Amino acid sequence: MKFFVVGLGNFGATLSVKLTAMGHEVIGADVDMNKIDSLKNRITHTVCMDCTDIHNLNTIPLREMDIVVVAIGEDFAASVLVTAILKQMKVKKLLGRAFNDLHRTVMEALGVDELLLPEQDSAEKVAKRLTIPELVNSYEICEESAMMELRIPQRFYYKKLSETGLTRSPGLKVVAYVHVENEKSIVGYTRKVKKLELEAGIDRELQPGDHLILLGNVKELRKILAK
Repeated sequence: MKFFVVGLGNFGATLSVKLTAMGHEVIGADVDMNKIDSLKNRITHTVCMDCTDIHNLNTIPLREMDIVVVAIGEDFAASVLVTAILKQMKVKKLLGRAFNDLHRTVMEALGVDELLLPEQDSAEKVAKRLTIPELVNSYEICEESAMMELRIPQRFYYKKLSETGLTRSPGLKVVAYVHVENEKSIVGYTRKVKKLELEAGIDRELQPGDHLILLGNVKELRKILAK
């Protein structure tokens, strides 16, 4: 997979290094040349640039990126501006790091695909999660098991839950179904609204854009999705 990470502070640097070590292609960007110099041999590609300038972002092959992460730390204005520009550029999947309640509200209004919260999401944990493209969120229970929110893969569209293999695996349990709807935010961007169904049976037809909540073994989920 290909990643573009904006901001190489503690979180962004650790995430970029971890993803690179896992074999993924990462472009890490920061305005601080000292950070670039210290990380250039540990991240696939590094670039010193101001990502609040759209002309600079146009030099990055954003259409090739599977995931873009805005990992800027305490600079609220820069984080919001970069996020707004990337949203306008229609990157495939946009993740944003929020460091307080106001920042979180603004990032949600901008319509990021996923919020990363410092008190919940370590860089190592996020790196593991991002390597399963359909995985929206997860809560690690022990080393190999987690509660996972999974975006329904395209090959499962309009199939019954019983036809996916997820209900037959002894290492996984489907806990709930999540219906996802789009609505306009207060600033005009589209945001996702989720409705939980706790009693989703095996005959539930899976719809595009919806999610499943699973409990169980992460490796087992990888096997099923790789088939």
